[in-house]
Amino acid sequence: MQITTYTDYALRVLVYLAMSPNKLSTIPEIASFYNISRNHLVKVVHQLGSKGFINTIRGKGGGLSLQRPPEMISIGDVVRNMETHFNWVECFDPAQQHCPLLPSCGLKHLLARAGNAYLHVLDAATLADVLLGTVAIDLPLKKTPDNNK
Repeated sequence: MQITTYTDYALRVLVYLAMSPNKLSTIPEIASFYNISRNHLVKVVHQLGSKGFINTIRGKGGGLSLQRPPEMISIGDVVRNMETHFNWVECFDPAQQHCPLLPSCGLKHLLARAGNAYLHVLDAATLADVLLGTVAIDLPLKKTPDNNK
């Protein structure tokens, strides 16, 4: 399971804005803070605004702010809105159904379950949890020879 750099930047923007809730922030300021491309960040910010995660105010004195409190922003929602697809492997893409194992392969179903679990964990966390470091890791590990010690 992996997120794109685009989604990573979106999460970083939200964290940055949540760290300074009483002020407007700018794209150049955020780009400088994270040392990332301003041009790339413009696209990310545009989508965050169009999806209702942030307010964007243009012009002199403008800037960016969260549209909702951090407690109301689910990390799972952000990831779902920023990612273009969840084709974990080739066979998830309807246009790529060429694998000779596909008719009898159980891997696709296993990975689908894993992907759902991944998103379920992200759904349980909010931006506030991320800021406070209160995201609980309470999933039990299956005992293996390596972690059985």
